[in-house]
Amino acid sequence: MSPEGVVRAELAAWGRRNIDEIMSHYAPDAVWDNVPLGPATGYDEIRKASEDFLARMTTFEAEIVNIATNGNVVLTERIDHTDFDGAPVRARVMGAFEVEGDKITAWRDYFDLGSHTG
Repeated sequence: MSPEGVVRAELAAWGRRNIDEIMSHYAPDAVWDNVPLGPATGYDEIRKASEDFLARMTTFEAEIVNIATNGNVVLTERIDHTDFDGAPVRARVMGAFEVEGDKITAWRDYFDLGSHTG
């Protein structure tokens, strides 16, 4: 699978809210960094952080505005639509993914916590 294909598959897995499918796209030593919140490092930390997010959201859809690939790096400009803690959230996000083979080794999302809108 291409790096872009891996990223699209990961975002689609979040839409299905399937933790096993979400985790299947990560390398064992990956880093998932929601920059304003801090990183989760390694499979176990990423799984725990993902489960925590999933427990608080009832829906998720990543609207990809723009996507660009340079070698193994995929950049996404997205609007993440979710119901989080019972409230609709529309988060504008810039994501940077590093992919080796068919696994995400790093995922950094940049967003402003204060700008999330319903």
